[in-house]
Amino acid sequence: MSLGLPSHLARAANSRAIAAAAQAAAFVCLASAFVNLLIAALGSAGGHYWYASIVLAPMAALLILLSRRRTTALTIAYLAVGTASTYLYAASVLALTPSYHDTNLFVIALPIVAMTLVGGTGTGALAGILWATVGFALAEAAVYCAALTAGRAFHTDAISLGAYLLIVGVLAFDGLTRGVRSRPQSAVHRAIRDNREAAVRQELAVEAAAELHDTVLSELVTIASSMPGPLRPQLRRRIEDDLRQLGRDPTASVHERRVASTDPAEAWYESDLREAIELARDEGLSVDVSGDRESLGLLSTERRKAVGLAVRQCLISVLRHAGSATAEIAISASDSSVSVLVVDAGRGFTATAATSDRLGLRNSVHDRIERVGGTVTIWSNPDIGTTVMMRVPASQGAEKGLVS
Repeated sequence: MSLGLPSHLARAANSRAIAAAAQAAAFVCLASAFVNLLIAALGSAGGHYWYASIVLAPMAALLILLSRRRTTALTIAYLAVGTASTYLYAASVLALTPSYHDTNLFVIALPIVAMTLVGGTGTGALAGILWATVGFALAEAAVYCAALTAGRAFHTDAISLGAYLLIVGVLAFDGLTRGVRSRPQSAVHRAIRDNREAAVRQELAVEAAAELHDTVLSELVTIASSMPGPLRPQLRRRIEDDLRQLGRDPTASVHERRVASTDPAEAWYESDLREAIELARDEGLSVDVSGDRESLGLLSTERRKAVGLAVRQCLISVLRHAGSATAEIAISASDSSVSVLVVDAGRGFTATAATSDRLGLRNSVHDRIERVGGTVTIWSNPDIGTTVMMRVPASQGAEKGLVS
């Protein structure tokens, strides 16, 4: 059975389950054999008590080691010691019990079954069948020698033979059905993989669309607010840089996020938030910044970038819609989050009146912040202007680095 696991995990899980069951059954057989031998020794008038009670101890000790670590060396040692223990056990039982005339007995079968079940500890079906066959053959040979020593008739008992056939059948069935199980599992895991790939592609597409919206809108505002004639060299270079950034390799940004500085002082100077403020100032907006700038170090580079691009969109909205020449940005932090407020005293708007001209707030602010686990709250009124509050969870790793 596949246990609902992937094929590469189900094989190991099935092998461990069969091994655990075989080892438990072997322990039961050895414990039963020990009790039987102890009772026979106590009821005997001979002097076999001292060794008869411990002949199975080495075999049990190796079985314990084998249950903890399945190795070829331990398996060989178990079979070698088990053969000697089985011989001593069978010879002792026959010597202590004169009424036993042959070896076709349940009490004789117990260590043989324990030897046979070592096949269940193999790492594969074929290896398990081979170990089980070797264990069964060695145990039968040991009982045969014990029968010769005690002068009794040797007969293969049905119980040990049945146990051998059972373990071989279980292992053979497990080996034959592995290929059949892997086919539906492969289809399921391919579907899961394709679904994850589609989700990643969608996330990258949404991020690219938001960045395209921000960049294009910013450049349009810049061009619209410029004086007629050629653009200033500084603005031209910035527009060219932004357009080149639109076609950059997405994996490059991932690498940049990994190597970005997490030092609190450098976090501000390297942040997209500071860059957004400088770009807005270049376009003629007076931006005042207050609060704890170094608290940006509490954010992961991904969240820091999202905040910077969202603030950039807010400042673009101030330039485009608010009719205000000033804006204020306040940064604060708590133990679990970082908050950024963008405030302007412009025209403002009402929620019911916010239509297509406010797509920037919905797409580039709300969606961007929510994708990194944050929240956005907007207060706006035609009489008092607009306030946008963004709250983003702090990253534990960055927080520890700031404290230390």
